[in-house]
Amino acid sequence: MSNTYLVWKTLHIVGVVLMVGNVTVTGAWAAILWRHRDRGSLRPMIRGILWTDLIFTFGGGVLMTVAGIQMIRLGEWPWRDTAWLMQGIVALAVATLIWMLVLLPDQIRMDRCAAGDRERFGRLFRRWTVCGWVATVILYYGIWLMVTKRA
Repeated sequence: MSNTYLVWKTLHIVGVVLMVGNVTVTGAWAAILWRHRDRGSLRPMIRGILWTDLIFTFGGGVLMTVAGIQMIRLGEWPWRDTAWLMQGIVALAVATLIWMLVLLPDQIRMDRCAAGDRERFGRLFRRWTVCGWVATVILYYGIWLMVTKRA
């Protein structure tokens, strides 16, 4: 295994840690903050989630994807014929679609909610939470596929 491949592998793992770590911690912090929602504005929480999503989730996802492509290229992996790799790519694609089509738009909608519109905010927050945890579980499934290489 070449040093170049190992550098890309390291960057791939760093990207996974940034992305999956951020979505996991964001879900946990959001649940804690939601319990204390009557004590203050939720706007700073949502704004923080938006920024950390763009920096760590998106940034980590890009790093993981670019590094993964480089590993496939350098290792000459037959990725279309490697079940665990294809399933991992599909898992990442599904989680990314959930993020792009539901999570990110709901974060923007929550950020734009009127200060007193707790009912709308609550509906958006609940959907964002459920869909976010579904996407997070899918990402953990992708990690399991990459580690076990069984599929």
